[in-house]
Parts: sequence; C-alpha cells; structure tokens
Amino acid sequence: MASKRKIEFGDFQTPLKLSEEVVGLVKEIYPDPSFIVEPTCGLGTFIKASMNKWGDSCHYYGFDINEKYVKELRSNGFENGNLFLAVNDFFNFDWSKLFKKLDGKTLIVGNPPWVTSSALGLLNSNNLPEKSNFQRLGGFAAKTGKANFDIAEWMLIKLIESLRASEACLAMLCKTATARKVLKHFWTIDGQVNDSSIHIIDAKRHFDVSVDACLFVTFINPIEKSKDAYIYENLSFTKKISHIGIYANELIANIDEFNKSRRIDGIDYYKWRSGLKHDAAKVMELEKFGEKYINGFGESVELENEFIYPLLKSSDLGNERLVPRKYVIVTQKKMGDNTKLIQDKAPKTWAYLESYSSILDNRKSIIYKKRPRFSVFGIGDYSFTSWKVAISGLYKNIHFSSIGQHDTKPIMVDDTCYFIPCSSENEATFIAEQLNSETCLKFIKSLIFFDAKRPVNIDILSRIDLKKLSRTLIRPPDVKSKGIH
Repeated sequence: MASKRKIEFGDFQTPLKLSEEVVGLVKEIYPDPSFIVEPTCGLGTFIKASMNKWGDSCHYYGFDINEKYVKELRSNGFENGNLFLAVNDFFNFDWSKLFKKLDGKTLIVGNPPWVTSSALGLLNSNNLPEKSNFQRLGGFAAKTGKANFDIAEWMLIKLIESLRASEACLAMLCKTATARKVLKHFWTIDGQVNDSSIHIIDAKRHFDVSVDACLFVTFINPIEKSKDAYIYENLSFTKKISHIGIYANELIANIDEFNKSRRIDGIDYYKWRSGLKHDAAKVMELEKFGEKYINGFGESVELENEFIYPLLKSSDLGNERLVPRKYVIVTQKKMGDNTKLIQDKAPKTWAYLESYSSILDNRKSIIYKKRPRFSVFGIGDYSFTSWKVAISGLYKNIHFSSIGQHDTKPIMVDDTCYFIPCSSENEATFIAEQLNSETCLKFIKSLIFFDAKRPVNIDILSRIDLKKLSRTLIRPPDVKSKGIH
C-alpha cells in the first residue's frame, strides 16, 4: 500500500523509458524549444530524457517540493551551466514571472500529482492550492462531489494561464479525465489552447495503478485557438480513437457522430431526477424475509412498513433486473420534512434509526448539515409517482427501463441512477421506447466518455429533446404524452 506521503504528493516517479517515449513524440511536433521546464521534476527523468534529446541547444529548469530529490540530482553532478534546479512549492511559486523571463520557445513537460483535493483533505494535507472556485461551479455543485478536483487539473490550468503571453507547448502525463477537464475549461472561456491531443498510456504497466491515463499535449498560442482534439491509442499520431470537441459549452465525446445526430439536442421537456441518497447503506437498505428485514450488518429487525419502499440499485437497472431485491427506509416525503413524525407513526422504525444514530448522525456530506435528523436527499413528490423511466449512471450498456410499483408501493432508485417521473404506464412505456431508439442511443453515445466513473449523468440526459426525438421516429397510434405532440 502506498505511504501517506506518496499519496499526499502524488509521488509516482516516471520511468525513464516512458519519459524518453514522451520526449520523442514531443520532438516530432515541437522540434526546437529554447527552454524546457519540468515543474514537478522528482528524480528528473523528463529532464534527463530531454537533455539526451536536445543536448546543449536548450536551457533546462527543474523544480520540486521534495528537497531530498533536488539534493540527489545535484549530488549526481546533474546540474550544469544549462540546467537550473530549485526546491519549489508549486502552489506558491510565481510561474508567470518565470515564463516572462524565458525569451523563446518553451516546452513544459512532466508528470504532476495524480491525487484529488478530497483525498488530500482526508489526509489533512497542506499540499493544496488556495481554495477558490476555479471551476466556476454553482452553489450546490460547489458544495458536493463536483467541487472535488484532481490537483493536476488545477496545476495544468495554472501553468497554461501563466503562459498566456507566450508561445509554448505543454506535454504532461495525467488522468485522461483531467486532460478533458482542462480542455473544457479553456474551450469554454475561449482560452489560448491550440492543436491539442490526448495519447493513451498504460498506467498499470508504467505506474502499477488502475486508472485511465494519458499524455496530454497542447500548444499555447495568444493568436491561434482551436476547440477540438484527437485522442490517440498510444504515444503516436497514427491510431485515432475519437475526435472530441465542445458544443453549447458542453464537452462532446465524439464530435463527428454528434454532428450527425445533433438534431435532437435541445431542452428537457421532462425534468430528470437523481435517485435517493442516504450515505448509510448498511443501515437504510434492507432485505425482506417473511415479516422481518435484514440490514447490511446481518441484523434481523422488525419494522413498520410505513416508511419502507422497494429499491432498485444501479446494478439492477444496468442488468435489467426490474423486480426489487432490496428495500429502503425513506424518512421524508420532501427534503426538509420533520422526521420526528416517524416517532409517532412508526415507533419501531424510529427506535431502529436511533440505534444506529452513531452512523446516521455522523454522515460526512455537507448536505445533511442543519437538516432534520435522519434526513435523506434526492426526495420529493417526483419520487412517489406510480411510474418512472430510469437508467443507471454507472453502466456502459445504455438502456432505459420503465418501472412501476412493487408491493403496492412506488419503486425507489438509488443516487447512482436517474429517472423521469411518469403518471401512467402508457406514458412511461412510450418515453422508454423513444429513449431506447437507435437515433437516441447514437446521440447519447456521442456525448459519453465511457472511462468516466459515471458515464451517464443528468447533464447528458437533459440534452435529449424528446419533442424533437419523437418527430424523427414513427409514433405509435393513440399514445399521447405531456409536451411531446
């Protein structure tokens, strides 16, 4: 297991062979830099590879927060007239000032830390940038998971912004999702990136980590800008995987396929909802045996049925298992409802919740703060409709399911699923058929990055204009649906 320090500083040293392959590829497209900078150089493999490739024709700068690494490089006689090494805290260094001094073509190369801000928070680390909403998120998104970011994302954005007045090339190893987020950031603000590309690498082979990773290459140019990039299978320009871009400020996974089906891109006539969130599965989710329930701790409990509902999870929807195997305690009809009502209506249920108060009262998400005790999230009138059209957010096989009731109660879905509330079986069946059409699935797949932790999300689903979609399909007779005529 990696040490706390290794995780905190993203300290995974790049093998020299990989550094040499990266530098070899960069030299094909940026053959004559005057300055080469490695902002987090570690043991300096990128500097070594660059010096082997360009020799005395360049000046080299290596920085690292770890004084031990810088001392080791110096003790090996690595520093010379063309190379400057320094101990440097990336987050407190004036990169703009450095780049202004470098009068000539500049190459920024290296491997910034592969760690998230939330992971560092759990370690109580100070190795973080000053807090700021650099992603420009709205109120709730800024409080929840969307505000979590890779430290490398912040670093790459900072470096590119610091190069604003320069002509430069940046070539960095990072998570593939991080590269896309950086591109989206600059494409959205009409930033100065140009001729960008993403080259997939085998992170398991090189770093023994299971993550989708790449070499991210982009050119910083104050005049020329582009808003698309090709993804390549390896460290070459020969095998293209896809062509990504941006449309209406949203990232597109396959811009060529999107352009063929964008006629159904528009507004969501139905509002997509996230499923129920409780952050305490072993307490709140139950299996039923006869008249009793078994919780995630294997405890048999006797509860009233008043606040218990059938539940489908992502794995159920992803595998099209539509008969619920589990149940969930739903403590409210709407967010903010007074949960003390449970004590009178269902005293056994209240006593059960109190018996696990050490878990429920200490849920870490900020969304439970200043809310009634034992609150859940993602709940409203829409949760209790008799029918829903639902989809898992986690699975690559895109399929929409029409789900109704079970044991005379509406079926809930968990917070890794999304759904449209429907008032009748006909309405749900019709919408599911529309969404599962070949036209719609091609459109959705053009938007999805399948290496993402949650390939399907509300932002993607909300782009499906059901009114436009229905006009492209043969409609069944005698079926009408809200707003789709």
